[in-house]
Amino acid sequence: MENEESLDNQLRKDAKKFREKNPIVIDLQTEAESGVTEEKVKKNLRKAYFDTINLLKEYCDLREDYYPIVSLWILGTYFHRYFTTYPYLFFNAMKGSGKTRILRLISNLAYGGKLLISMSEAVLFRTASKSCFCIDEFEAVGRFNEGALRELLNAAYKKGIYVERAKKIKNKDEEGYEIEKHELYAPIAMANIWGMENVLSDRCLTLTLEKSMNEAITMLVEDFEENELIKDIKDVVSAVSGFSLTKKNNLLRLWNKYIKKRKDTNNINSINYTNDTNDTYEDFFDKIANTSLNSRNLELFFPLFLVAYYCGNDIIKEITKISEIIIKEKKEEDIEESRDIALIEFVSQKDGNEFESLSNLLREFKNFYVNDDEESKWMNSRWLGRALKRLVLVKERRRLYYGREVILNVEKAKKLIKMFKD
Repeated sequence: MENEESLDNQLRKDAKKFREKNPIVIDLQTEAESGVTEEKVKKNLRKAYFDTINLLKEYCDLREDYYPIVSLWILGTYFHRYFTTYPYLFFNAMKGSGKTRILRLISNLAYGGKLLISMSEAVLFRTASKSCFCIDEFEAVGRFNEGALRELLNAAYKKGIYVERAKKIKNKDEEGYEIEKHELYAPIAMANIWGMENVLSDRCLTLTLEKSMNEAITMLVEDFEENELIKDIKDVVSAVSGFSLTKKNNLLRLWNKYIKKRKDTNNINSINYTNDTNDTYEDFFDKIANTSLNSRNLELFFPLFLVAYYCGNDIIKEITKISEIIIKEKKEEDIEESRDIALIEFVSQKDGNEFESLSNLLREFKNFYVNDDEESKWMNSRWLGRALKRLVLVKERRRLYYGREVILNVEKAKKLIKMFKD
C-alpha cells in the first residue's frame, strides 16, 4: 500500500513538472524524444486507467462494463498513430441520458479532443491527424445529402486511407492548382438518439446509455476545464506517449506469427518466441485468441487490448471478457436489424420446391419482417428480386404475363442462417 501511494505521489510530481515545462499545449512526443522505458509506460498507463475510471464514475452513470472500454479508448488516443485501426466509440441513448456530458468529458481527457455538434468533410480531413473528434447529436450522418461525409467516416477508422483535394495557387501572373493529400485516420466518438446506419455502425463500439436517477451524479456541475485530475491524467499519459505500443518487439508481426503457428499446430502451448524477443507475449496472445472475436470485431478491439496489456494482466483479462459481451450483443442486434439476414431467415423457413411469384413472396416477407409503415416503403418486387439474386437464393426463375416467379434455394438459406446465428 505504501509503495502504491509513493508511486502515485511520484507520478503526480512528474506530471506537475511536465505541465510546467509545457504550459500551453501538451503535444505528443516522438519516440526518440521520449526516452521512456517500458516499465514507466506500464506504471503511468495503469495509474491513468484507474484515475480515468474513477473520473467517469464520478460524472457519468454508465453500465459497469462500459467504464473499462471508455477508459482504454481515451488512453488509446495518445497512441493512436501507432495502431493500424482504431474503433469509433458510439453512444446511443434517449434525450437526457448524459450523451453530451460523457462526450465533453472524453474531449477534455483525450489527445486533441474537440467537441462538435456537426462535422464537415473539410474539418475531418484537414484536422484528423491531430484531433480526437467528439460529435454530439450526430443525427445528420444518416441523411441523403451527407453521403460524401459518410463515405469519409466509413474509411477514417483505418490507417493509410487518404483524400486528395486541389488547392488553388498563384505563380506570378498565372494561377494553377496543386494536389493536397490528407489522411483521414482519427479517433472519433459520436452520440445520437436514432442510431447509426449499418456500414458506419460496423466500425463502432456501440454503448447504450440509460437515463440516470443518481442525483449524486446528475447534480454535479461539469468543471472539466478546471479539473486537476483531468490535467494530471493528460500529463501522465502524454509523458509516455512517445513509446510505441506496437513497434516494441514488432508486436503485430509476432501476433500474426502466433496465429499462423496456432493454425498449423492447433497447440498454442508449443509456441516459442525466444528467437524473436526477450519478452514473451504468449499469455497475452492466448487471452485474445481464446475469445470468439475475429475479422472486423477483432480489428476493432485489438488496439484496446494493446493498451490494456500495458495497464496490467488483470486489465487485459477484464477487457477480453467485456469484449465478448459487447460483440455478442452487437451480433444479436445485427440479426434483428439486418434486412439481408432477415430475408435469409425468411427463405430458410420456406418449402422451396415450387415456383412462387415475387409479389406473393414480398407480401409474406413484409408480414415476417416489417414492424411499421416506414419499413415497407423501401420494399417492392424489384428490391426483392435483386436481393434474392445478390444473396444467390434463387434456383430457377421464369417470367409470366402477370410477373416473375422463382424457386428459392432453401437449402443454402438454412446453411447461411445457421452460420449467422452461430
